[in-house]
Amino acid sequence: MDVTGDFNYEDVSVISENEPIMKNERVISFLGIIRDHIKDIDRIILENIDSWKIDRLAKADLAILRVAVGEMFFCDDIPESVSINEAVELAKKYGDEKSSAFVNAVLGKISRNRSSYE
Repeated sequence: MDVTGDFNYEDVSVISENEPIMKNERVISFLGIIRDHIKDIDRIILENIDSWKIDRLAKADLAILRVAVGEMFFCDDIPESVSINEAVELAKKYGDEKSSAFVNAVLGKISRNRSSYE
């Protein structure tokens, strides 16, 4: 959705070839959270990526950061430490060799500064 700039998740028919997106209500709910709060999420990320711009981040890293920040700020049922840990694991799997350290550093900084966003 980030590549096309279209966050209208209702138009997305599948997550993968084997799992229709409309079957997973949690995914639908979370996509709505990201869509509804994308400006806030991106602002938080931008304020914590020293001397970088959002459009210069690798797409995988940006997607991972958006999910984690969305969980950290807008999903009360997910512990912050779980969001960070899962993001780091996703970065190891889908990013380059430096992605997991980058994602961990950015999310750690966001976590430490969280009170300034509330």
